[in-house]
Amino acid sequence: MAEDALDRVALLEGIRLLTAAPAPRLEHVERTLADGYACALGIEAQRIRLQRELEGRAVGLSGRTGPKVDEVAGLARGIARADEELGELRAALVELSKTARRLRTS
Repeated sequence: MAEDALDRVALLEGIRLLTAAPAPRLEHVERTLADGYACALGIEAQRIRLQRELEGRAVGLSGRTGPKVDEVAGLARGIARADEELGELRAALVELSKTARRLRTS
């Protein structure tokens, strides 16, 4: 998971650099877009796994406290983190997609 976070951070930095560049190469922009979409799909898959695990564990928790509740809270935090990461990545991809359209029409 930590390696995935580093990849996502590096990818976001690359997207921001390409978006800010005055004349990036279209091939590089398109490759980075594809990498970004693949990363977003990976985050979405992780979010779905966390959601299913959360739902499964929450069923048996009625009225309980302790480690099981902490596990469920941790899963909920993981889902919230995935949502934030997806939002940030999608916003960056929108901007990079605009750059790609501009390059294709110029």
